[in-house]
Amino acid sequence: MNPNPRSTPSDDDLDRLLARHYRDTSPEFESRWVALKRELRQAPARPWRLTGWLGALGALGTAAAVAFMVYSARPPASTTPGLSSQLTELLAMDAVLGRALPLLDEENRTALLNLPASGRPKN
Repeated sequence: MNPNPRSTPSDDDLDRLLARHYRDTSPEFESRWVALKRELRQAPARPWRLTGWLGALGALGTAAAVAFMVYSARPPASTTPGLSSQLTELLAMDAVLGRALPLLDEENRTALLNLPASGRPKN
């Protein structure tokens, strides 16, 4: 134990502390760090591993886009041969308009159903 805690360090101690590249580390740590840096510099360069993940994500995105295009381009369901042309047209319109149903929330649908109908004046 140091009898005088406020004693000044010697010049050799100060020189050694100021010469160290890394502060608050031990000389053993510094030597291991220098050895590790040397080993990393001499190691062969590894290929970039992220390219594999990026390629997989790109392929997945392309597959999703193709699936969306195929799904959205499907023809409407075929109608029964015994239906009239007007009913067939009505069912086709219902299928097209049915896709927009989620866009309307319950409050808007109720408001639209309760709007007063205004007819054109008859002349």
